[in-house]
Amino acid sequence: MKNGKHIFAQELFIGFVSKVTAEGVNVHVPSSERISKFLHIGDDFHGGLVNTYVVIEGEDNGFIGKVISTEIPEKERLEISEKAISTKPLHPLIKLEIQTQFDYYDFKFIKSVSDFPNVGAKVYHSRKEVVDAFVKQLEVNATSTQSKTTDFATLLNSKDVKIDVTLQSLFSRHFAVVGTTGGGKSWTTAKLVENIVGNDHKVVLLDATGEYKPLASNLHSLGVAENITIGETHVIPYESLKMEDLFYLTEPSEKSQKPKLLDAVRSLKLIQYFDDESTDIDVNDYIQELGGIKYLVKSGKKRQPLLKELADNYINVNDDTLNFDIRALPLQIENECIYDTGYDKELFGAREATSLGYNISLIGRINSILGNQRFDSIFNFSSSSELHNLVKSIDEFKDNNKKILCINLSSLPFQYNIREIVVNIIGDKLLNLARDKCFITNPMVVMLDEAHQFLNKSLSNDYDNFTLDAFDNIAKEGRKYGLFLGITTQMPRDIPVATLSQIGTFIVHRLINYRDKETIINALSNANRNILSYLPDLGVGEAILSCIELKMPLLIKVNQPNNKPDSSTPKLN
Repeated sequence: MKNGKHIFAQELFIGFVSKVTAEGVNVHVPSSERISKFLHIGDDFHGGLVNTYVVIEGEDNGFIGKVISTEIPEKERLEISEKAISTKPLHPLIKLEIQTQFDYYDFKFIKSVSDFPNVGAKVYHSRKEVVDAFVKQLEVNATSTQSKTTDFATLLNSKDVKIDVTLQSLFSRHFAVVGTTGGGKSWTTAKLVENIVGNDHKVVLLDATGEYKPLASNLHSLGVAENITIGETHVIPYESLKMEDLFYLTEPSEKSQKPKLLDAVRSLKLIQYFDDESTDIDVNDYIQELGGIKYLVKSGKKRQPLLKELADNYINVNDDTLNFDIRALPLQIENECIYDTGYDKELFGAREATSLGYNISLIGRINSILGNQRFDSIFNFSSSSELHNLVKSIDEFKDNNKKILCINLSSLPFQYNIREIVVNIIGDKLLNLARDKCFITNPMVVMLDEAHQFLNKSLSNDYDNFTLDAFDNIAKEGRKYGLFLGITTQMPRDIPVATLSQIGTFIVHRLINYRDKETIINALSNANRNILSYLPDLGVGEAILSCIELKMPLLIKVNQPNNKPDSSTPKLN
């Protein structure tokens, strides 16, 4: 060690190994003074604290152990009194969990413990340099050229030991920040965003409540962020949506309503492709207008010319876009509820009351959506908004020099599952860009705040379910395209198992609910029960860091972000 420091200095001696089992190692301390706080060559030591580290002498290799409990032997406990503590020597027992072995010669740490210390082996306080070197070697595939977090966290109870891991380790297998309200997950998320931006990478932050507005504003002032509030600064023009999104909004039944909805969409798309010069069709005979809204009337009209127009424009009328006047959709569905033919087989038939009856609820839902001003402010159904196009902003963001696109969802209404649908639309857009290989050379992270509000969701009517699965699909296939998913949630039990199984990094703050704890315990395959027992007792900012690229989980204290989110609770005065 440098500066004359030695790993096994006699001044750092704690005690002797008294018992060795597969579950842990017991240490007999000759005197409680050995674990009292003291200063040695400029370093503070306090070996009796839970979660502090010690080193153990071995024959061929040394060992690093972590204190998991400290107690006074039962015999001495019976004699404890205020006077006895100050006058009689105590002989504490320390239980350790062996973390790893290290080679005496090259100071390399060995992941698997193939050997254990002998009974009688000496145990010493661990210097900060030893723990620091141990933490730095925990990453499996880290290289010196990879981007690393800076000032991210410190080791719990070892505040001088920094935890700065590579972004590749944290994000490449997707990540989750979980914990109850007040545990510090918002600050952790903000700290991660700052590190992504600081390393010149891009992140899309979906802010469910608006608490990251201060962070976004501060980064915007530095020229690296673009801030969007849906319904206030940006809209998602309905023309940018896909047919699947229209199904989410309108929830048609599969057998009786969806066919008429599709027919209506085709008819409205066809209006713009009518060509009087190339056909014998009389456009004015089929198209009617009501309040400036054009729609197609079939009943009593010639079938063959219109069917030919549909066939000639098959690709245009059956594409996946919503390139038509959506205001005419309720009228058009009503006009699709007809018999295929009338008495004259060359003409479309009259109104079919039964079909119209089946579709009345669909027409009512669409009218309600189109007439809602909040929905119009989001999807611009009236085509009157001059706000920016969110879809275009996402396209521009992937190519410009901005580093964070913060999308504020707090203004979205809760009716008709609009929030879930909008988030699904954004996720689907990002996934399609990823499939087009837009992020292969410049990977992007998408962070979904309050993910339990948006994942594992489906829309249902009396007949069918519509699953909102864009982010589930990002979890399953985004990694190979350079699109990495991050979620924050206070209720991990509500996150789909298929999504959790794809997550490689967990930062787990305090959890109290039994089902939430069980969900995390099942997800953290490389964490032992001892470290998971801390979940209900973690303080603010304290967390368990578990990552596929780390050889073992760590108890950490996340540092405060430079741009703190507004996550304060209103006070009762």
